[in-house]
Amino acid sequence: QPPPQPAAQQEQHQVPPHIPRQHQYSDYELGMTATLYEQHYKMDWGLPRFSPPLITATQDYMAQTPIPSYYQQYPQQNDLSGHFH
Repeated sequence: QPPPQPAAQQEQHQVPPHIPRQHQYSDYELGMTATLYEQHYKMDWGLPRFSPPLITATQDYMAQTPIPSYYQQYPQQNDLSGHFH
C-alpha cells in the first residue's frame, strides 16, 4: 500500500471544511480585497479587517494570482516621453 500523500493531507488541513472557499466571492471582489490586503502589508498597517473566510479566500486567490506591480501596470515617465516629441 502506498504511503499517504503529504501534499493532499496538507491541503485538507489548511482550511477547515466549514469555511467555504472562493465560491462565494467573485473575481472582482477577490481582486479588490487582494489589492487592499497587499496595500496594508506594504504600508505595515497589519491585516485588513476582513472576516476569517474572506481572509482565507483572499490569501488563496493571491497565491494563485500574482498582483502586477504598479510599474507593470502604468507606463513610467521615460516610457511616455518618446510619444510626445
